[in-house]
Amino acid sequence: MTKNMKKNIILGFAAVAAAFSLSSCIQETYPSDYVLAGQVSGSESALASMMNSVYTMMVAYENNDGGVEMESYADLRVMLEHGTSALITTGHNGYNTMGAYYEGNFTDTNRGIIPSYMYYGYIKTVNDIIKLIDPETTDATEKRYLGECLAFRALFYMELTQVMEYITPADKSKNNEPENDLTNLGVPILTEETTNEQASNNPRVTVDENFALVLSDLAKAEKYLADFQRTDKIDPDLSVVYGLYARAYITLASRVARAATYKDEADLWKKAYEYADKAISQSGCTPLTEEQWTDPTNGFNNRTSQNSWMLATTISESNTYAAGGGAWGSFSFPMIMGTETDFEWYGWVVGRALARHWYERLSDNDWRKKSWLGPEFFYESVNQKPGEKYLVEKDANGNFINNKYNLKCGKADENNASDDIDEWSTEFTGRLSDGATYKLTSNNPAWIRSRINKTYGYQAWPWIYVNIKFRPHNGEYLVWNTGGAVDYPCMRVEEMYFIKAEAAAHCQSVAAANSLLESIVCTRDSKFSCKASTLSEFMDELYFQKCIEFWGEGINYFDSKRLGRGVYRAYPGTSIERNRQSINCDGFWPGWTPLWSATEKNANQALYHYDTPAPIRTSYYVYQTNDEFRPYYGQELDLSTLKF
Repeated sequence: MTKNMKKNIILGFAAVAAAFSLSSCIQETYPSDYVLAGQVSGSESALASMMNSVYTMMVAYENNDGGVEMESYADLRVMLEHGTSALITTGHNGYNTMGAYYEGNFTDTNRGIIPSYMYYGYIKTVNDIIKLIDPETTDATEKRYLGECLAFRALFYMELTQVMEYITPADKSKNNEPENDLTNLGVPILTEETTNEQASNNPRVTVDENFALVLSDLAKAEKYLADFQRTDKIDPDLSVVYGLYARAYITLASRVARAATYKDEADLWKKAYEYADKAISQSGCTPLTEEQWTDPTNGFNNRTSQNSWMLATTISESNTYAAGGGAWGSFSFPMIMGTETDFEWYGWVVGRALARHWYERLSDNDWRKKSWLGPEFFYESVNQKPGEKYLVEKDANGNFINNKYNLKCGKADENNASDDIDEWSTEFTGRLSDGATYKLTSNNPAWIRSRINKTYGYQAWPWIYVNIKFRPHNGEYLVWNTGGAVDYPCMRVEEMYFIKAEAAAHCQSVAAANSLLESIVCTRDSKFSCKASTLSEFMDELYFQKCIEFWGEGINYFDSKRLGRGVYRAYPGTSIERNRQSINCDGFWPGWTPLWSATEKNANQALYHYDTPAPIRTSYYVYQTNDEFRPYYGQELDLSTLKF
């Protein structure tokens, strides 16, 4: 490293912790272990310290002036996924810090501003590093850092572009009109060369231009990382670059009708297939096994306990600020997604769950179904006979009775809403056809039953389908600063198998696609068979299976918007908690596209008249009151009449 480079690093790194928005005018706050300029002055490890800031920011981004509480990349992605059909919240949504996203309740000052703040914060951090490294460097370490930052920037721009692209909904009468035509508009581009003056009048470019940058960055990253052998999956390597290529091409292939330059659909699908295949081969990764998926200690929280993850974020045990979700504790991934964790009410009281019709469609032979607690876990009549239809017994007042898991079963004061753990059984006799029971982190069904009931807002009890997919660190479900120190999968190899199958359906044949889909789903359900005869039938099955596979990991948001799959939560028998969740929408739902923040519009004049119009969310409510659907909780469903 040259003296000039060290000098530039000190100056450039000071800029990392300095103000940043689109015009660098908002002060950001970083965790205590974020390295400051004074710590790297004169040090040969300065570049490594700056690179560490990328990993740190991805688990603990905060912007106090902008009104953005501390959040992680994992939080951001699951927040977006709240706008899909498969992920619903069946508990008390008054505590849902992500509630704006399940109903598209966006303004330019509420939590709808979070994606643009966070992604541009990430982009700023990698831009500062990219600027410091000579693109002609032959130094192995510098090439590695340059390649990693380019790969990260491609990831951030690809996702930000998908999030912020406004797609005109089918029914314009239910939506506000944009001030100007937003067709094919992506996001303003800021690179290491962008000045503050340029940023202050930086228009939205086309989505094609955004993806041109993405593909250019990936091509450079591929070159710089060609010989890099990583030792930790928080670092992007060549396999991740190939995986990002696959994501980019499948996105471009899905939007040729709106594109300006990427119009060769057949070639785009072919490239998506080829890069997904290369990612699988290069990574050496293998799909999760049932034991790894359902592990009560390491399930979906440990990047080293399995060989599926291709890219991860990590929170160290010493980073208690990030583990606990920051000063307010509003966001911590294992808290948000936790059913057993006892961190904050924003998680277990809200109840992130699989939608009921999705749960019932999923085969009992599929071990992924063990990720959600079925109604039989909470209520089973003492008169239930093995192999027969689920029996529910109520008294004349509509109260559930004869629950064998309630220790006051059969008594006058039987109360299935009790929050007293001593009034609940610690037993569970099995749910699936093979008699298997759930692997609980707490190893105590009574702990869950005493919390996940109507006392805490679970109106649809026992049809609530809360998840146990994401486990706290080391299985510590009671202590937030320990249990919150989790890893998160940014990319799993299973995604590449699904991309190959989807691409094959478009560039090969439906029969070939059926076979490829079976190859991955049969590792979850040995009896699975895909017999689609048309592209539409195949896409219905692929979308369903992929949403089950990646539920809660954020990917389903991007697929739902990319494919225009709509949102469907309102039907007799739904498990939603309140009418504001009762949204049905065909095609593109406007709630998938948040607004630009008022601060960013004021800072960048070119954005001001090209903002996303706020959706008229009430126009999508199927039910105007809770009384219109709550009486039908548990009603038998006819899945053939429902949309997914």
